Amino acid sequence: MEIRKIAGWAAAAATAFSLLYQFPAKASGPLISGLQEPGEAEGPALAGNEEEEIKTVTASISEENLNDGLIEYEELESLIRTGNSSAVNSQKSYETRLEVYQDAYDSLVSAKRDMLNKADELEDEGADAALIESYEQNAQILSSSAAQMKRSINSLNSATNQASLDRTINSLVKSAQTLMYSFKKMEYQVRAAEKRAEAQNAAYELASARRQAGLITETELLDSEKSLLNAQASLQSARDSADKLKRQLAILIGRDAETVQIGEIPAVTSRELEQMNLESDKAKAVIADPEVKSIKKSTATGDTARKLRRQQLYEAEGAAGLAMDELYRAVIEAQQLYEGAGASYAAAEKDYGAVKTKYGAGMINKSTWLSGEAEWYSAAAAYKSAEIAYKQAVASYQWAIKGIS
Repeated sequence: MEIRKIAGWAAAAATAFSLLYQFPAKASGPLISGLQEPGEAEGPALAGNEEEEIKTVTASISEENLNDGLIEYEELESLIRTGNSSAVNSQKSYETRLEVYQDAYDSLVSAKRDMLNKADELEDEGADAALIESYEQNAQILSSSAAQMKRSINSLNSATNQASLDRTINSLVKSAQTLMYSFKKMEYQVRAAEKRAEAQNAAYELASARRQAGLITETELLDSEKSLLNAQASLQSARDSADKLKRQLAILIGRDAETVQIGEIPAVTSRELEQMNLESDKAKAVIADPEVKSIKKSTATGDTARKLRRQQLYEAEGAAGLAMDELYRAVIEAQQLYEGAGASYAAAEKDYGAVKTKYGAGMINKSTWLSGEAEWYSAAAAYKSAEIAYKQAVASYQWAIKGIS
């Protein structure tokens, strides 16, 4: 019976050790500026855990809203977490590893308890002291293994591991946002292209009628036909591009492109602008930058290697800071372009109003009216595209603070 019990704890210990070698525990203890190297520390100590910078805060979104067939901008993270195969597999892998460790820990604790209980029984029975000692030693071995397993569980539950998972999710969310930006821009271009094609078709019909009346030459009619064909080709190209972008987005979030519609992208809010502070945001971005983190976590032996690493860290932090400067300038430029596009749109809307008035009064023909309408749609597409580009510039700045490029 004793042999069977010893075999039981041995099997549990073997499982534990195999897990420990397969998933090595992360060394614990605070580091200065993320650098771990005997005899040297560089940079100021960080307040709090730097990994917290990459977390995102998402509002609770109901299952009903997620499954209503309308893809909203604010739903993208939830859709990625529930529908993207890479995100789902990463989460499952994390949960599976945690479950394996927990099962092993429970097994070791149970085996240790059995060893101690058996030692107590043998002592009560007046058994040989050496046999009792062997059970107590076995319990100590199991206790040591259980403690290591507990450290592994704590490591998996640490901010670092969760941050790694969040980084994967965030990168996918940013990709989904980029596809949504591009799709919505192209969707507006499709609408403008439809109006241009409609206007060119009306112009061609008018040219055909004028040619039959002998008012224009055959060459002029062919030119009108060529303009119509070009407009139709441009429309088809825009539709194909929009369809491709929609399908790519649908694949990324695990949905069927045929059964979903893409919602509008919210405009930049005053709150988003108020929260932008280049200097403090730059400091956060440098801390969260993947290259900076990688260098800080690396080790170097010898003066030459340490000097090289300091230089690499200096350059990486400088590059991260410059990237934030560029992103900040990109926001300002996008804002200016958006305001300019808004002014152009307002002027186009005024012109279109005049065209509609003239057409209603019979002062212009249908072709001229449709041409004016097409110009208005083109201005509207440019305005909406500038609005989306502005939103994208702000979002890119916000992502960089989290270390997502």
